[in-house]
Amino acid sequence: MKTDKPRILVLTSLSPGTGAGVVAEDHYRFFREAGYDVDFMSPFPVKGHPEYKYVYSKRICHSFSLTHLLRKLTDKNGLLRRWRRWIPSYSFSYRRETNPMMSVRKIVDSITEPYDLVYVVFWQGMLTFQTIEAIYDKLHCQMFFYCIDYSPMSGGCHFTGDCDNFETGCGFCKGIGSRKLEDFTRWNVRYRRRVYDKVRPVVMGNSYMHTFFDRSWLLKDYDRKLKCSFTLDLDLWHEHDRQEARRELGIGEEKRFVIFFGARYMTDTRKGFAYLLESLKHLHERLGEDERREVLLLIAGSDIEEVKDRLLFDYRYVGYVGGADLPRLYSLADVFLSASVDDAGPSMVNQSLACGTPVVAFEMGTALDCVKGHNTGYCAALRDASDFASGIERLFRMPEEEYMQMRRDCRKLSEELFSPQHLISSVQEAYDRYRSN
Repeated sequence: MKTDKPRILVLTSLSPGTGAGVVAEDHYRFFREAGYDVDFMSPFPVKGHPEYKYVYSKRICHSFSLTHLLRKLTDKNGLLRRWRRWIPSYSFSYRRETNPMMSVRKIVDSITEPYDLVYVVFWQGMLTFQTIEAIYDKLHCQMFFYCIDYSPMSGGCHFTGDCDNFETGCGFCKGIGSRKLEDFTRWNVRYRRRVYDKVRPVVMGNSYMHTFFDRSWLLKDYDRKLKCSFTLDLDLWHEHDRQEARRELGIGEEKRFVIFFGARYMTDTRKGFAYLLESLKHLHERLGEDERREVLLLIAGSDIEEVKDRLLFDYRYVGYVGGADLPRLYSLADVFLSASVDDAGPSMVNQSLACGTPVVAFEMGTALDCVKGHNTGYCAALRDASDFASGIERLFRMPEEEYMQMRRDCRKLSEELFSPQHLISSVQEAYDRYRSN
């Protein structure tokens, strides 16, 4: 089959300047650098990038747009009564697929060029399956969903938590405290099934995501699923001189073992911070007094006020750190801790490995692809803080030669799994396979 490079629109609901939003911009750049004709579209203009397309010329509080507000007020099923019962950890952006937070017509009208492939990265606050269908009706092109949460296989939530109703088509939704089988989440699943049958998008995700896809009512028998690891710019994410980075941060030689961890919101239950604190307590109990003095916790994030009294080791808090500064922090650390318990990633696992720093993580998310079964760290049983501590202790006591080999293996695996070339070839192959079907 002749291979033609498709013209691509990367569509994302998150601005590149908003935390994880940079993922979509990275993928846009990967395609462009590989010689593809590619455009980038987000809800609002991106400062410094007049070439990027957008839907609204100025930022609005779209969750309270007139259309959305009127639909809330006229909801026959009493959305206003239910709104406060929504459980934040399930992360709903809208109620029904036909109740988008951004105008479908406005989004579709903003797409003024023809494309062969629409590459969707983030949904929250912008897209519903009604929008997806409308875009398809206009372009009649292939669509790819790069999945960083569970939304494309659920009835509307972005994280499923301890709920397994997605296996039977939703209903009795725990996220809203529903006592009805035929609630709006079940209606959404049926709506999505019709759109899947019509649009036939390629659904992308790592191994962990596929364990959910393969169990879900929506996607278990779906034949257009593509496995892929998180992709990184390996020219940005690489190891810096460890000793120089430590000197720059004023970390003395007496701190032999630096443990790095962090999250944008440390109180987010999905990030498992309570398990991390418990594991550090176990580690503290297993080390001798002199060994404890060799440990330094390096913490990045928005706030540690609620937990700092529970940190049993010396620590250095560096606050919120932008992506450009993170490689040095990974590089100077001896281990990165990822205690997430409900997460497709986090991408910080991949970033750490690319910088040559081993990772201790629970058996979930991206760690299943790049830590478990590899000489790149330790995978602990899910939510087992004692086992998590064992992983940290193993690295603490590891002979220097063995540890340095592990650091080299971290980078080697990153070059094999996280490279943009690997992503591009996978997308191109799937495009060639499905475009005529």
